[in-house]
Amino acid sequence: MITTRSHSFKKSMGIVSSRYGVPCLLMLCFIVACDKINIFSRPYVATVNGAKIYLEDYQLRLNQKMAMLPKDVLNQPDYIKRFEEEVLDGMITEKIMDLRAKELNISISETELEDKIKEIKKDYGKDFSNLLAEENVKYEQWKDDYKKEMLLQKLIAIDVNAKIKVSEDEAEDYYNEHLNKYKTESRVRVAQIVVRDLAMAKKIEARLNAGEDFAKVAVMVSIGPEAHRGGDLGFITRLIMPEPLDKTIFNLPVNKISPIVQSSYGFHIFKVLEIQPARIGNFTDIKEEIIADIRSQKEDAAFINWLEALKMKAVIKKETNISGKKL
Repeated sequence: MITTRSHSFKKSMGIVSSRYGVPCLLMLCFIVACDKINIFSRPYVATVNGAKIYLEDYQLRLNQKMAMLPKDVLNQPDYIKRFEEEVLDGMITEKIMDLRAKELNISISETELEDKIKEIKKDYGKDFSNLLAEENVKYEQWKDDYKKEMLLQKLIAIDVNAKIKVSEDEAEDYYNEHLNKYKTESRVRVAQIVVRDLAMAKKIEARLNAGEDFAKVAVMVSIGPEAHRGGDLGFITRLIMPEPLDKTIFNLPVNKISPIVQSSYGFHIFKVLEIQPARIGNFTDIKEEIIADIRSQKEDAAFINWLEALKMKAVIKKETNISGKKL
């Protein structure tokens, strides 16, 4: 009796399997296949050595950058088209560097990231969350972007800057060949924050006047190439900067925040960090400064050559008509 019931149960299960098992299996396969199709059909705007730059990431970056543009350029199609290309080229450069970091097994651990974020939060205190809210930036997005920035800085430090050497003999030769650079003329060491939009410049000015650290704000918002150094332009002499900037800088006391100054590059805010009066520099006294000057020049040149070499080796493919693509 038990055997008969067992046989009937197995037979019933066989009927269920034949009626429902195959369709369920087919449905499961269909779902898996759809997932694969979604993965492979995810739209992208470019590839670097086969690695894709996805449309959604590009559009997010483009929206962030366009939010910083003056309103009057948004209705200029030619400018916007060039701007879109510049944003994509920037993402391609980042992807090239990211792939190089992977090649060298360079990464940012969660511990490194969290330690840096703790330092930032400690410096800003309660203002940290308020700052992100004011800029309409989600914390996770900011954290991800900051991690990428840390990775690129670490890569450059290891793959470029660590190979730069400056000897004392080299510094002395440079000093003798560039005496005019180290003679008599007064100069100032100045930092700047530069943005494209006046409204944003006014917000930054208010933050600085409220006591926020100039260098940290520069790192976060300035579009200048020196932003990663806290906006530090180093020492400059008169007539190096365009007239409205030069006049502002050389009439600014140490540690005072300048008013907003407009140039063809955007809207600038300056802070003079140090003033050196006219003097004749002695090599022994300014040796470290000379070495720093040479190192900075070598690092800049080495970075350009390094990046160009990576670009030459990279296989870059852009999708056509990226601005016409839709998510």
